[in-house]
Amino acid sequence: MKSDKKQSGIDKYFKAIDSLQKEAVETQFKELVRIADRMVQTIIGGGRIFLFGTGHSHMLAEEGFFRAGGLAQAVPIFSTALMLHEKPTFSSHLERTAGIAENLLNFYKPEPGEMIFVFSNSGVNRLPVELAMLAKERGLFVVTISSFTYSKEAPLSTLGKRLDEVADIALDNKGVSGDALYKVDGTHWRVGSSSTIIGALLWNCLLAECAERMHENGYDLPVFASFNMSDAEDHNKGLLEKWQGLNPHL
Repeated sequence: MKSDKKQSGIDKYFKAIDSLQKEAVETQFKELVRIADRMVQTIIGGGRIFLFGTGHSHMLAEEGFFRAGGLAQAVPIFSTALMLHEKPTFSSHLERTAGIAENLLNFYKPEPGEMIFVFSNSGVNRLPVELAMLAKERGLFVVTISSFTYSKEAPLSTLGKRLDEVADIALDNKGVSGDALYKVDGTHWRVGSSSTIIGALLWNCLLAECAERMHENGYDLPVFASFNMSDAEDHNKGLLEKWQGLNPHL
C-alpha cells in the first residue's frame, strides 16, 4: 500500500548525495587507482603533494592538511584573499583575475615530479585553470577535481580552457550546475551543495589506497595522528621536524 507520508528534505538530500558518492567513486575507479599509484611514487620519493582551491574549494586544500590521518607531504597553497573570511566578493573577483597563479607557485617553489591537486567546482575560473597549466609546464603531475557538467555550461575565461582539459588526470565530482543539489519542491530554489562532500570523499579514498599499497610493500605512510591519541606527540614531532622546511604552513 502506498504511503501518503511526505518524504523529508533530510531523506531526499541524503539519498541524492549517497547516490552521487557511489557514482563518483565507482565510475572513476580506474582513474583513482592511477592517481594513487602516482601519489605512492611521490611519497616514496620524498616529493610534496600540493592542494589548491579558491572560495569554498579552499576547504578541500585544508581537508588534506595537518589533520588526523593526513599526509605530512600534503602542502596547501593558501592565500587569505582567496578564502571567504575577509571579503567573499573580493575573493570571487580574484579567482577570475589573470597573473596571480605564477606568484602563488613561485612562493611554494614546486619541483618537477611533484604533484598538485586543483579543486574548482565550476572548472572555468581563470586562477585555478591558469595555476594548473603553469604547474604542468613546471613538470608537476596535475590532478583536477571539478564538475564536468557545470564546466561545460559555464562561460570560459579568456584562457579558453576548462580545468579538466589541462590536467594529467581529471576527476568529475558529478555535481549539477550551480552545485546546489536539492531542488525545493514548488520553488526555483536549490540547496545542499555536493562539491565539498564529493571532493573530500575522493581525496580520502586516495589516501586509503595509498596506505594499502605502501603497507603491502613495506613502507610506512607518513601521516599525522590526532594529538589526543597516545604517543601522537612524539610521532607528529618527527614528521614536523622533517617537513617544516618544505611546508611554510607547518
